[in-house]
Amino acid sequence: MNGPSSFMEIDMQLAQLLGTMSLDSQRKLAFASEELSQTARTRPVDDAAMSDSSSSDSEDSTYQPSTANSSNFNSNATAPAVAPPSPPICGCAYLQAILGQIRSGVYSTTTGDYLETIFTHREALYAFPQGHRECAVGFSELAGHLARRERQVGYRPDWEGDSDAVNAFRNEAWVIANTL
Repeated sequence: MNGPSSFMEIDMQLAQLLGTMSLDSQRKLAFASEELSQTARTRPVDDAAMSDSSSSDSEDSTYQPSTANSSNFNSNATAPAVAPPSPPICGCAYLQAILGQIRSGVYSTTTGDYLETIFTHREALYAFPQGHRECAVGFSELAGHLARRERQVGYRPDWEGDSDAVNAFRNEAWVIANTL
């Protein structure tokens, strides 16, 4: 069982993590993708292009593929496939830190640390909801990593609560998704 020193260490790490966070940078990250999608939706349509396409003859508007494009397509089909990029990490900085602990194998679930993770995150969520729009996906990602952890690494006694943590993280993801 973990002694008081481990709780002090966790508190110091949390204080350090919260000390490095900035609401301005979180706000910029949270709204950057929204601004891009809004500008794409509100972009004006070029009237000249619309009038050209409506006044063209039907013979001119038929699509006829060129042989150069089709030969490029065939040569690309035999080229080796490039590995798809890894999906972006979702969630706030706190959930990303927890994910790092899970990946490195130091996140214990037998002492109920996952409950403290949920409650600490809820406090941050209610303090600044705009910075936590991706946290439902982040909690789902945490649950997925915990669910796969024993199969990938093997059994450890300090991971006995993984199934409970998986259920709690999935429930928290559902709560956040329905709150925001």
